[in-house]
This record gives sequence, structure tokens and C-alpha cells, in this order.
Amino acid sequence: MNRRIAILFQACAVAMLAATPCFGDGIYEPVELRGKEPHDLIETAHQYHDQFTRRSVLHGDEGLLELVRRIGHDLAPAPTDDYFDYEFYVIRDPSPNAFAMPNGKVYVHTGMIARLEDSSQLAALLGHEITHVAGHHSIVQFRIKAGQILDSIFTGGLVTLFTQLKYSRDLEQEADDRAPVLMLDSPYDPHATPELMDLLAEDFEGLRPRIATVWTTHPDPEARADTSRTIVKDMPARERDTAAFDAIVHPLRALTIRDYIRDDYPYTAIALGQTMLEKYPDDLEFRLLLGDAWKALGPRSEFAPDDFSNADKRRNLRLRYFRTRSERTERLLETEEGRAAYVTNLGYARGIYEEILRLDPTYAAAHRGLGEIYEALDSPRDAAREYLEYVRQSPDAADRPVIIARLTALRDALAQ
Repeated sequence: MNRRIAILFQACAVAMLAATPCFGDGIYEPVELRGKEPHDLIETAHQYHDQFTRRSVLHGDEGLLELVRRIGHDLAPAPTDDYFDYEFYVIRDPSPNAFAMPNGKVYVHTGMIARLEDSSQLAALLGHEITHVAGHHSIVQFRIKAGQILDSIFTGGLVTLFTQLKYSRDLEQEADDRAPVLMLDSPYDPHATPELMDLLAEDFEGLRPRIATVWTTHPDPEARADTSRTIVKDMPARERDTAAFDAIVHPLRALTIRDYIRDDYPYTAIALGQTMLEKYPDDLEFRLLLGDAWKALGPRSEFAPDDFSNADKRRNLRLRYFRTRSERTERLLETEEGRAAYVTNLGYARGIYEEILRLDPTYAAAHRGLGEIYEALDSPRDAAREYLEYVRQSPDAADRPVIIARLTALRDALAQ
């Protein structure tokens, strides 16, 4: 009897969904909201935006915002419904991500823009998110989930879970496929789409398994890139604007490297810092940030992206989740390999700071970096000398009280 009831309710769930498309098909015509959808989808999206505003995570660089909005509006079709209109924002977050809300608001993370090379790659990203809005993907997904609640109740939810995950992957693939088509009627090069997928496949920290599983909500990044290359191969190429794009995004890249260091993603900070230094070899700020990133690497060993197996990456994720940064550092310093890596990485950082001072003896921040290196290596007299020089050259530095406190502690240690 229970099995019959489950089959009956599964059939009812399918009937409820009869008006929705097959897997991966968005709806690119007007869709009337029903039931609680205006609240659960549109009002909730507005509330999220209010939260972003109150928490001051919206990035306010007007030049960057103008670029993102111009590209977004170049690509966006006319809205089909009065409950959404296209608006574009930047969120300060170093993770390479972007997302769209059903009310038409599209958000791009600073960490995503910092990795891009030109406006065409940004257009490929925005085209993907615009497709989610234009195709009413959030509404389609919401209705799939609502229609399968009964299946979840009577079957334990496994069928529902697999269906939702598959639908998420198919909608993501649809957004990938339609983005270069949107770009055909714009000034942007659709061949940037597979380049974007290649960027998304990068895993500098060794935290993401290479092979997508049945449980993942997005297609495998490498597969996405291959599919995209097939779609765009016969599309016309367009002129790219790397220099103009760099001029706008340059400050954001330095900010993002600092955020990677702050949030303990030193491998990514090193990769982006090295790329920027190759592009701007005379830029001392990027050189300094590269030194800071090597210093932040601490006792972790260098590795190539292909060094880690999927099992290694899953272990890294668990360690990151269950241990604090200081706990992970302490564990590594208990090993001979960790201590050796610590000295090596600090040596790289020291060499970078010393090179900066050879190029410009007045670049005070390099003295602060050297002070931190010597303090970490238990050389208090050398550390105090560098801190004193930093304070002398930067009397108005925001971190002056912190450095003075370190100097006081070093003085007391030397007196003992």
C-alpha cells in the first residue's frame, strides 16, 4: 500500500510539472508568477540586495561599475516580465564567481574580474548570468523543487535530489551554450567563452576535485570548456581590448591579491601576483604583494596544480574546514618538511623585499615585510632595525601602532 501511495504522489508531482519544459530548457517568454513565488523569489532577491548594501560588500569603483554595466546592457535582451529588469553590481569577494537573481540583478565577484584578461571574457561571464535571468531559470528550478516535495516525503528524497542536481547542471550548460550566441550581436568576441571556462577550471589551492560527480550542481569545468570550443569554432572573432580593460581593472587586481592573502589562499595570491608582475615588471606594488603571498604561504610546500589527486583535494578541504589557519600552520611546523618549506618560502619573500629596496630604497612597505621575516626567523635585532626604518619612512602609516607594539616587544626581548 505504501508503495502504491508513493507511485500515486510521484505521478501527481509529474502532472504538476507538465507545464514546465524538459531538462535544461529555460523559458524565454513571459512567465506569470503564482502562489508564493513573488515573495519567495522576487522579494527575497530584493532582501539579499539590501543585505549586501548594509554589509558594505558592494564594490563602489565607478569606472569598474560603468564597464560591467555597459557590457551587461550591451548583451541583455529586453525583459519579458515587469518583475525583473537587468542591473549589474560588483561584490568584493576574492572567489571567482558570479550569480544572478530572478529580479534581474546580476552580481560579479571582484575575484572573478581580477582573473579576466579583457572585456570579451567579462561579456562571456555576464552572458551566462543574463541567460539565467532571461530563461527564468530560478523560477523553473523553484517549481521543480516545489513539485517534487511530495516525492521527497514518500521516497526519502533521493529521486528528488538527483533530479534537482541534474536540472541544475543542465541549466548551467544551457547558460554556457547561449552566452556566445548573445555575444554575436555585440562588439565582444564569442571565442572568449571557452577561455573563461579554462579560467574557472584553475585550482591553485588544490581544493577542488577534477572530476565532477553525480552530486555536483555544475558541469565539469574541463568539459564545459571543450563544449564551448565546439560551439564557437565557426563564429567570427572580434578585436580584443586588453590594454583598455587592464587600465580599469589594475587597482582591483592588487585589492584581490590582498584579499587572497587575508583569506588564506596564498597559492592563488602567488599565481595572480606572478601573472601581474610579468605584465607589469616595474610595478613595485605587485612585487610587494608577491613577497607578501610567499610569506603567507608559511610552512606549506610548493606544488603544481596536477600534483594532487582527488583524494588529496578532498583531504585538503576537510583540513581547511575543521582546522583554523593557525592550527594548520602549527601542525605543519611540527614536521621536518614543513619547517624546511617555511624557511624556503620566507627566503623567497625576503629576496623579493630586498629587490624592491634595491629598486627603490624609499619603498617603506618592504622594510615592514623584512621586519616580519626576521621576526618569524627569530632574529629580533634585524627585525627591530627594519621596523624602525619602516616607522621612520612612514610616520602616518595606518598600522604604525601595531609596528610600535612589535618594537616594544622586541626591545623587551633583547633586554632580557
